[in-house]
Amino acid sequence: MSPARPVRVTLVDTYELAAAGLQALLRPYAGRVQLLDLDTALREPASLDVILYEPVHQSPASQEVLRRLITGSQRRAVIYSWRDRSEGASYGSFAGHLSKALPAEELVGALESIHAGDDVLTVRTPVDRGPLKAVSAAGSGTDFDLTPREAEILSLVTQGLTNAEIGGRLYLSINSVKTYIRTAYRKIDVSRRAQAVAWGMEHGLAPLATVDDGR
Repeated sequence: MSPARPVRVTLVDTYELAAAGLQALLRPYAGRVQLLDLDTALREPASLDVILYEPVHQSPASQEVLRRLITGSQRRAVIYSWRDRSEGASYGSFAGHLSKALPAEELVGALESIHAGDDVLTVRTPVDRGPLKAVSAAGSGTDFDLTPREAEILSLVTQGLTNAEIGGRLYLSINSVKTYIRTAYRKIDVSRRAQAVAWGMEHGLAPLATVDDGR
């Protein structure tokens, strides 16, 4: 059963784009989950129910934000990451571990369950799937006609990497990255980066193992 008011959630993530993508993903569920920006969460901590935290590539500043949000409160902090627990990360006393590959409906349900006090949730991460296979599986038969390179770049966009970072990872020029992004956006019918992030999260674009290596 949905709570009487929306579950109020904030996201602590190094990449600001991740919050924009999550906001777009959750927009259809505004009556059940409300995403607060970090400034609001820090200014009005009593209004917050659940904290989502991406542990990969965190800065000292973002770790301090998490500490401030958690200290002296009953709010529940949850890992929200592409990385699977089996990769060796230790997440201490976090209330749960949610995969960024979760479809929006399942993510909303999980957040409601965590807010209600349920036990630690199991990570749901696609296994042995590359970006293109993930898109094909999630598309329920719909052919997005993405090339392997376009799907790979969309997975990096979904993680919040900039064009320069993508080019560095894949040894491509900025112009090549922009060209791949333009053609991919056209195929999935989006025009803005935040829309692409939300699309990637909705369609299970998990990162390649060689990309998210924790370094």
